[in-house]
Amino acid sequence: SSGINAEYGVLILTEAALPYYTIGLLLSLFPLFILFTPWQHDVLYRAYFIGAVSSAGVIVAQYSVHTQLGIYLVALSFFHISEYLLTAVYKEDKLSLDSFLLNHSTAYHAALAAGLVEYVIEYVNLYDTKFVTIVSIIGACLMTGGFIFRKLAMMTAAENFDHIVQSEKAQNHRLVKNGVYSLSRHPSYAGWFYWSIGTQIFLCNPVCAVAYAYVSWKFFDERIEEEECYLLRFFGNEYQDYKRNVGVGIPGITGYQITPEHEAFLREVKQK
Repeated sequence: SSGINAEYGVLILTEAALPYYTIGLLLSLFPLFILFTPWQHDVLYRAYFIGAVSSAGVIVAQYSVHTQLGIYLVALSFFHISEYLLTAVYKEDKLSLDSFLLNHSTAYHAALAAGLVEYVIEYVNLYDTKFVTIVSIIGACLMTGGFIFRKLAMMTAAENFDHIVQSEKAQNHRLVKNGVYSLSRHPSYAGWFYWSIGTQIFLCNPVCAVAYAYVSWKFFDERIEEEECYLLRFFGNEYQDYKRNVGVGIPGITGYQITPEHEAFLREVKQK
């Protein structure tokens, strides 16, 4: 009568239950068409999609053998909705549809799809490898730690945080060095790095775990080098001292390498 059959580790909506799910979906969408402005519609559509994925995750976790897959879907949904909510709280002037990070990049979408595909293929062909408790626990720790570290970075930087690398210094832009920024020069990047790898370890996806680590490392290595070039221009010796004393937090990434010419330029700026 519940409309759910988990005998084979899958979810099946029975013919009798399907109309109720459909009616509930339509009723939940109805307010979107009559109560809000077009821009609010765009926000609500995205929030509704994230909520639907999260709800699907709860159902999968509760009514099938794919507990970690369901938890992953809930965690992924919370990651994206929290990006939007924290931007709304701490930097409302920069709030946009992009703040959900749902349209991050084609490569990001491909990575998410690859993780799900690997999970399904290995579940079908290598069933026992998908339910290694200690591996999932390690992944859960990385996921949780990375998530918290990134969100603390956004909250600590507050109005100084931005999802996009800034090439021009804003009038109220200050160099944040307290809180998690005393542990890492780029805690939001470090947090995302460990979060992304943790999701694949949690799912017991060995191929994607390695691929995520490599691709994420390459992405953040290039992005941090670009960003630090601007930060050195914005803050000069203050950032140079900060860079010397605080690491990035991602193994092997050192950031922008200051050349002798750049050091001479900074000394000249300091003398002035």
